[in-house]
Amino acid sequence: MADQALHKLNLGSVAERCAEESRRFFSRQSYDARFCFELFRRAFSRRDNRAWDVVFAQYQPLVKGWVVRHPSFASLGEEPAYYINRAFERMYTAVTPEKFERFDDLRQVLRYLQMCTGSVIVDAVRRLETAEQVALDEAEHISHPDAVSVEGAALADSNRARFWQWLEGRLKDDLERAVMHGCFVLDMKPRELAAAKGSAFGSVAEVYRIKQNVLERLRRDPEIRDYLEALA
Repeated sequence: MADQALHKLNLGSVAERCAEESRRFFSRQSYDARFCFELFRRAFSRRDNRAWDVVFAQYQPLVKGWVVRHPSFASLGEEPAYYINRAFERMYTAVTPEKFERFDDLRQVLRYLQMCTGSVIVDAVRRLETAEQVALDEAEHISHPDAVSVEGAALADSNRARFWQWLEGRLKDDLERAVMHGCFVLDMKPRELAAAKGSAFGSVAEVYRIKQNVLERLRRDPEIRDYLEALA
C-alpha cells in the first residue's frame, strides 16, 4: 500500500491493522510496521487526539513491561500506571509535529518511547532520594519560628516517656509504630529500617511515606502545640 493510500484510511482501519500487525510481530511472524507508524504520525504530526488515544491503548502494555522490568521500579512504591502515564506525557510534550518528521520508522519511535519511560523512572528515583534527604533534615529539626520541634520533644530525655505515651494514641498501626520508633528512638535511616524489617516494609519508599504521613498528621494536630508547650 502506497503512503498516500495509507494516509487516507480511516482511523479505525489503521488501528485494526496496527493491532493485527503487532500480534504478528509478537508471534514472530512477518509483519508490516507502517500501520502502527501511521498511528503515531497522526497523533504527533496532526495532533489528532483520537489517534493519540489509540496509540496509548495499543502501546500501554508494552510500556508497562518496560516499567516493571526497570531495575529501580520495585523500590519506588508506585503502581505501573503512574509511570506509564508519565512516559506518554513526556513523549507527547517533547515531540512536536516538526520533530516527528525526524523519525524514519516505527522502530525509532518506540525506541524514543522506551527512552522516555526510563527517564521518568530515573527522575522518580532522584526525587525520592532528594525527598528522603529532606525528611532526614526535617527529622533533625521540624519547626516554625514560634513552634517547638516534634522530634526535639521526642528525643529529649526528660520528656521521652511522656511524649511516646502521648504519641501512641495517634499512631494507627504497628508499621507506624515501627517507623517512628526506628527513626526517632533508634536513629535509623529509612534505608536501614527497610533493610532491618524487610518483611514488614515493601520498600524504602514505603518507610518514607509512612514517616511523612505521621509527621504531617502531627503538624496538623490541634493538640500538638499545647502538649509540647506543656512538656517544655
